[in-house]
Amino acid sequence: MPRIRSSLRMRGISTILSAVLIVAIGVTLTLIVSNWLSTTFKERTEDVRDSAKIKLDCQFADLYVRNVTYNCNSNCAAGTSHTLTLTVVNSGKKAVSIRDANVLNSNGTLFIFEMNGSKELNATDVLTVSNATTAACTEINNSIDKVIVVSTTCPKDASDNFPGSDVVFQNC
Repeated sequence: MPRIRSSLRMRGISTILSAVLIVAIGVTLTLIVSNWLSTTFKERTEDVRDSAKIKLDCQFADLYVRNVTYNCNSNCAAGTSHTLTLTVVNSGKKAVSIRDANVLNSNGTLFIFEMNGSKELNATDVLTVSNATTAACTEINNSIDKVIVVSTTCPKDASDNFPGSDVVFQNC
């Protein structure tokens, strides 16, 4: 009988050691997956919270363009300074920033008049800005369809379109 026992003896990893290794690998994988899930859910929750906060804050934002004047300075040639002057009112309850005014002509061409940096408007603030361009004014002179001002902080809520028929043209 001793011969039979020696031939039945297991070789390699013992049953207890293999069970311990399987449990250790399982626990390690569980910790890795749970850490990844926890981090991912935290990031997604923060994204949703931030997005909701911006939407809630921006629901009280609004802009109103009071008037627009386009001055050709008696010369529509390129190289001559032409000026777009507009008055913008923050008619909302939240501070907003604006960076430029967009002029859309009747042909569908968009002209961008950039301000010198962003302008911050607190609630009820009134801002008058003049933007100059040296481009030829022939495509803008008496052909403005609308002037568009959009907030950089709340673009969906704080914007206004000023009709081209109400733009005052000077020296054109």
